[in-house]
Amino acid sequence: MFLTRIPSLIASTVKYRDKAANQGGGIRPAIAVAYLVAAGVAIWITLPPTSRLTGIYGGMIFFTLWVLLLMVLPVPARAVSSDGRGYTSFDRLALVAAILIFGAAPAAWVAGAAVCLFTLLADPRREPFIRRLMRTAANTGMFVLASLAAGYVYYRLGGQIPISDFDVAELGRALLLIVTLQVVNELLFLIMVWPSLSTAERRQPFSLRSIGTELAISLIGMITALAYSDLPRFGFALYAVFIVAVAILFKWVAEVAETRRLRAEEFAAVNRINQAVSAAIDLDNLIERVYLEVRDLVPSASFLLGIYEPDTEELDTRLNVDENTRHPQVKRKLGQGILAWSLQHCESIFIPDTRNGRHPAIEKSITIGRKSISIIVVPILYKNKPIGALSVQDYEPSAFTRHQLRLLEGFASQIAVAIMNTRLIEQLKAQQQMLEASVADRTAELEKTTRSLAETMKQKEALLDRLELENRRDALTGIANRRHLDEFLPHEIQRTKRYGHPLSIAMLDIDHFKTVNDSLGHAMGDQVLRAIANILLTELRGTDFNARYGGEEFVIVFPETTGPEATAACDKLRTLIALHPWSRLAKDLSVTVSFGVSSLEHSEQTEAQLLASADRALYAAKLAGRNQVREAPRGDIPNSASIG
Repeated sequence: MFLTRIPSLIASTVKYRDKAANQGGGIRPAIAVAYLVAAGVAIWITLPPTSRLTGIYGGMIFFTLWVLLLMVLPVPARAVSSDGRGYTSFDRLALVAAILIFGAAPAAWVAGAAVCLFTLLADPRREPFIRRLMRTAANTGMFVLASLAAGYVYYRLGGQIPISDFDVAELGRALLLIVTLQVVNELLFLIMVWPSLSTAERRQPFSLRSIGTELAISLIGMITALAYSDLPRFGFALYAVFIVAVAILFKWVAEVAETRRLRAEEFAAVNRINQAVSAAIDLDNLIERVYLEVRDLVPSASFLLGIYEPDTEELDTRLNVDENTRHPQVKRKLGQGILAWSLQHCESIFIPDTRNGRHPAIEKSITIGRKSISIIVVPILYKNKPIGALSVQDYEPSAFTRHQLRLLEGFASQIAVAIMNTRLIEQLKAQQQMLEASVADRTAELEKTTRSLAETMKQKEALLDRLELENRRDALTGIANRRHLDEFLPHEIQRTKRYGHPLSIAMLDIDHFKTVNDSLGHAMGDQVLRAIANILLTELRGTDFNARYGGEEFVIVFPETTGPEATAACDKLRTLIALHPWSRLAKDLSVTVSFGVSSLEHSEQTEAQLLASADRALYAAKLAGRNQVREAPRGDIPNSASIG
């Protein structure tokens, strides 16, 4: 493993923030070798005589060192253009000047030597030695071929070497040189990185703003070539120092602008994250939102997020996305896996290259499929208590920066609060569901009790109604009893008096009923009583009221009926009873009845007086020979309230 460590102040200031610009994994060995071989053959063919090179060795060495110095002051192309790739530096200025001063082949030597030294020694990226060699071959070949192509075009157009003055024609040839250098460089770079470009990047492979910046720098190379010809060595040295100072200033301004841009993007991302986690309605929704925001904030090949379950002491990997492929949910004990190690130790993990094997967490990692090279793991803590862990991983070395680590650590604290909030919401929902279930059960129980009470009340009312009915009905005949009569008759008398309508009553007594009981038995007497009650129920009107008054006596109330009308109705009943087939009950059985009818004559007449008057008429029917109807004469109102 070859790792570059240059103790140079300038080399240590080179910052590689743009992963897409590094194109570490985009170099193919075949392309690198092809570039290098083509460059070697081209230089061999175009190499000028040794006698000519002898006089310019010093200048070539100076330009080589100058180009190398400018190369270690690169500015990420994204600082100039948001869609730029690679780096912009002032080395193009020195390269253009070298072509105009020394010619194509010597300038190609200068470019190749500077690029080779920079890539091998001054490039601060940590990568395997073979990959470093491939990068050196590709970059060296690309710069040499671009320099030769641009110098050849300039030479074929009749350009001066070395250039001494400018006229319109010379300016045009120099501009074509610069354009050729830019076009060939862009094409070679594009061929090299094409396999690693996304679909969107392939649709727009060039950044016009970045190209414009490099062309402007290249134009200064024309002035530099003239300065080299006209100025003494010391003066040109001061000019070179001035250019380096301008490059440093340009780098500083660009980095400040890039830093501000990154901070603005990060601030916007943090705001989006705050809004996203605040809008999460449950844990799964929150995890999905976190993944989408982290994917944009820190691009990576893999994303993992696990939630710690304290009851089982397990880490539940709720989301595992590897190169846009989602893997099933997995639970592991705290001692298993790199996420569990980070959570168990409450410590972030930053591994630029797992192949070094220096971090203790690497031993706990569990590899499924390809092994990750760059890893960041951040524990999610709430009040120093573990809640979960998230990780971004990549298959390229040094894919992440410590700045991104700190960004994810700050993000993790927000996620912790959001997770606690979603857990609290889920607990409240669970409690609400339990409460609703309890209320529903209690409500169902109360409804059941209410229905039971209602049923009991209904049964009680039915029982009371039945008891009331039994209390108001004669048990033997099924018609109203005397108690019911005592309740009904006063109300009917009051109604009759109120409206001035007629009212009559009749008292019925079975003739010689004692003889029936004595000769045929009380059971036969009961049958006779029931038969007479049935005749009354069948023949009387629906508005009439009949009741068993006691023993063999019955009382009939005729509402809206005069005395003569009641007498006629009673005579009809008497006839029906006499003609009833009593012989079906007992042989030679004959039953007759007597009626006494009384009518309400004035408002002062009472219930007792009305009944007494009917009783006196019944007594008269008995004395007259029975089996007949007698109406109480008008004015026959007994003074006694009792019935004799």
